[in-house]
Amino acid sequence: MRPTLFIASLPLILAGCNYAPSTSITTTTVNGADVLDSAIHESTPGETRFTCNESATGNCYYALFTSDCHSDAKDTSICTTHRLADFALARGESKSLNGLPSGYKHCVARTKPVPPQCAEAPQG
Repeated sequence: MRPTLFIASLPLILAGCNYAPSTSITTTTVNGADVLDSAIHESTPGETRFTCNESATGNCYYALFTSDCHSDAKDTSICTTHRLADFALARGESKSLNGLPSGYKHCVARTKPVPPQCAEAPQG
């Protein structure tokens, strides 16, 4: 009976082994000087640490959101954006958030970013 239980739980055990942590680094340089440097590290699904390493304004501004896009009958793209969080971190500060949904998007800039456009263009 025990081998059956182990075999039945094997997919659950292996599923936990498939996750690879990810890090997103945003650096903006103007005239050779870094004006924005931020690191966003997802250590486990839904658990993310945001770090403001450098900002010419003294703060890194973050916007976290989801976007659901589809085309209407005229092939016009319609998007619904749901803001999850907006916050600022001072140079050198970090913040961890838990429970973020899979597929969420983020933007970071020296001034308050505006989703969803901020995900498509550099915000430095």
